[in-house]
Amino acid sequence: MASACVNLSVSAVLAFARLPIAIMTGAEKILCYVNPAFCSLVGKIAEDMIGMPFAKLMPGDRCLPLLDQVYRKGKCETHAEQAHAKPHPFYWSYEIWPIWGEVADGGDPVGVVLQITETAPLHESAAVLNEALLLSAVHQHELMEEADSLNSKLIAEIAERHRVELEIEQLAFYDALTDLPNRRLLMDRLHHATLACCRTMHHGAIIFIDLDQFKRLNDSQGHHLGDLLLQQIALRLKECVREDDTVARLGGDEFVVMLEELSENQAEANAQAKKIAVKILASLGRPYLLDGYDYHCGASIGITLFGKNRESVSDLLKRADLAQYKAKSAGGRNIRFFDPEMEAKAKARAALEADLRRAVKERQFRLHYQPQVNDEGDLVGAEALLRWEHPDRGLLHPSDFIAFAEEHGIIESIGLWVTETVCIQLMKWSLRSETSQLTLAINVSAHEFGHPAFATRMLTSLDEAGADPGKLILEFTERVMFGPIEETIAKMNILKDRGVSFALDDFGIGFSSLTSLKNLPLSQLKIDRSFVRDVFTNPADALIVSAVIALGHSLGLSVVAEGVETEQQRHFLGKLGCRIYQGFLFGEPHPVENLV
Repeated sequence: MASACVNLSVSAVLAFARLPIAIMTGAEKILCYVNPAFCSLVGKIAEDMIGMPFAKLMPGDRCLPLLDQVYRKGKCETHAEQAHAKPHPFYWSYEIWPIWGEVADGGDPVGVVLQITETAPLHESAAVLNEALLLSAVHQHELMEEADSLNSKLIAEIAERHRVELEIEQLAFYDALTDLPNRRLLMDRLHHATLACCRTMHHGAIIFIDLDQFKRLNDSQGHHLGDLLLQQIALRLKECVREDDTVARLGGDEFVVMLEELSENQAEANAQAKKIAVKILASLGRPYLLDGYDYHCGASIGITLFGKNRESVSDLLKRADLAQYKAKSAGGRNIRFFDPEMEAKAKARAALEADLRRAVKERQFRLHYQPQVNDEGDLVGAEALLRWEHPDRGLLHPSDFIAFAEEHGIIESIGLWVTETVCIQLMKWSLRSETSQLTLAINVSAHEFGHPAFATRMLTSLDEAGADPGKLILEFTERVMFGPIEETIAKMNILKDRGVSFALDDFGIGFSSLTSLKNLPLSQLKIDRSFVRDVFTNPADALIVSAVIALGHSLGLSVVAEGVETEQQRHFLGKLGCRIYQGFLFGEPHPVENLV
């Protein structure tokens, strides 16, 4: 080399050397080059070592004296350690040679080169390997003696692992209570069955079974008997089907039977599925003995077929469930086959629910007000009637959606909006002399009234709006009285103490108990429009109207006649003592600005 610094061509060669190499300059052995192998050995990058004295990099290293000796004498030195001791954690043997300048003038070299030829890890690995081989040879007989024991342990471990795998599979694919396949396994088998039907052109069937009044058993006798019943149901279902058919429990009191290899002819397949369903219905209808308790149980069964058309297994289960729901709606202990009309109705109901929830969120409801007048024709109040301004179907009346809203738990949100709107309207009326005495009546659903916080919510709406409770009339039908009478009266008294009045709507068309009627804190009875309409054509209706008015007066209640459409009807009612009227004779329901 021409100098202690490494030129580019030499550097490129050294970079690919597999042995660690370091080049140093001067008497202080300043590192001016280290190759990648040296960096890997030392555990540092080149930038951190260049310019550093070797003694500082490796203080106390045994090669330091040799480096000085090579530098002074200009002779190559080789050092090798054969002992098993570890004088240094990195090096076992190395070579050192001097670097001269361009003209050797008899002075010291300009630098030295250090090349590591062997490292401690290599020796240590060999020693460990030799020791392992020696131990293996020495103890080979001991290992052979332990082979039988080891094999036995392995066999036991494999058996245990197999047992655990079976247990995991049981938990994953079978119902813990009945040992029947669960939903997951059923869906898998159903998927394979539908594929098989596409190949063989045979039909299969899903029989969806839901027990009638199962909750009543759990509530009255406890879940222990309910579990016993489900276990006996599972046994009876398996007795009703072929060995290759699948009986599964979806959860709760819902079971599914999957039939395969039914006839290629759809009518015959229907008959085969119905025959098994009838057998199931009869078997499940026999008495049960549950821990000494006699119990009778029915079931509702829905059936759907599947065949050559590829169909989603989840859709097939939904169809069978819809058919089962139809059977239960028919009174239970029935069998119904799925037909497309069921699915269309189910989709329509789902769409209606989504629309109703959107209507609550977007405030699509409106109130129309129908006037109530006294026998002199003066406006004394109004009934607020709910309307839904549907974006696609136009203005809808309560009969189009209220029952559905009650069934799906949406009525409370709607009722709360009605209450808040009416309270605000009463406050506005109170600011004008010509409307300050008017009352407002709203209809209250039995579902709304049954909420534990009904009275609190009503009073909160009145207080927040600043409305007079004495101008609010809550109308409800006789269904409210079907709940616990003590709770009903308590809620009504809370509101009555603040001035709120109550009217019993559609009186005479239900099953009112006169005892309940006497105990309720009512202020008003409303005669149903069906009696008023036929008061001149049906003598029985005339008698009922007369009796209701007389009953109301005897109980100290005001009586409102609904559906008054002619002057003759109003005159007849007036002669019987009715003093407040509501109907088309005095005005149809309109937005509030058309009322006064």
